[in-house]
Amino acid sequence: MNDDPNLHIDPSPGDKRPILAGFDGSANAEAAVWWAADMARATGRSLRVITSYSLPAMVGIGMSAGYVMPALTSSEVHEIDLKHHAMMNELANRIRHGCPGLAIETFIDQGAPATAILKASEDAAAIVLGTRGVGSAQGLLMGSVSYAVSHRAKCPVVLVPETSNRSVPGRVVVGIDGSTRSLQAAHWALSLAKCLHRELEVVTAWHYPYQAMIPEAGMMMGPGVEELRLALLRDAKDVAERGRKQLEGPHGTKIVAKAVEGSAADVLTEEAGPQDVIVVSSKSHSLLASVLLGSTAVAVAHRSRGPVVVVHSA
Repeated sequence: MNDDPNLHIDPSPGDKRPILAGFDGSANAEAAVWWAADMARATGRSLRVITSYSLPAMVGIGMSAGYVMPALTSSEVHEIDLKHHAMMNELANRIRHGCPGLAIETFIDQGAPATAILKASEDAAAIVLGTRGVGSAQGLLMGSVSYAVSHRAKCPVVLVPETSNRSVPGRVVVGIDGSTRSLQAAHWALSLAKCLHRELEVVTAWHYPYQAMIPEAGMMMGPGVEELRLALLRDAKDVAERGRKQLEGPHGTKIVAKAVEGSAADVLTEEAGPQDVIVVSSKSHSLLASVLLGSTAVAVAHRSRGPVVVVHSA
């Protein structure tokens, strides 16, 4: 059993790290906060919600060149601060009404949202963020807060798209390929499934390179191709079943193992609906590297209809 607290969302004695949610006033961000509230309540944790804003500034020219001066008066800054406090208080009241007894704390910071969220997450069990623009050109922007946080955070990050549906009971779906990091993600997925009282589906994706089957490339042709394809399927089933057995225990959570043909991103996003939570592993803390390499975690997050949890590993 791995004692790394980042591999478990259900708290051990003494582990009271909160669930952190980012909020910017949008409908998608509020949906993410509600998912975070569900996680916090199910795991016996508190909910921490943070918002951040930047104040416009003017750069001096001429005699004042090199100096940065505030573009707003102190009373205007105070008004902005009051509006953010009112926004957070209204949100907290809605969450308290919907989740009686849940401990909620709110914070307001100034500066870049990603920086504020990462700073507030130093003692968090997980971060939950909305992903406006996922599935569109906006979702590919390097400046996206959700993607910047998901690749730099030290704790798991839950990315909630606009299409997610928390009102319908769903499953937790995790991709596993036999690697240590995918097994770590599977343990986190099991921990979440237990807390949310959901079924856990362990999925192994496999793919035969049909496009490479040409004589000039020296590829096998004829009956041998089907034999090799069946061998790959058997191996994938073995990986999925081994993963299921490693997760078995007296926890009472139903675990289903499946081997599905296709790319990992295709299989996971097709297996899961808006009400399901997908858990994927990622070893990259570099947004640029992950985008250039086309990592499974990024591909799934861009296309999923439900929340995606990115679990980092060494």
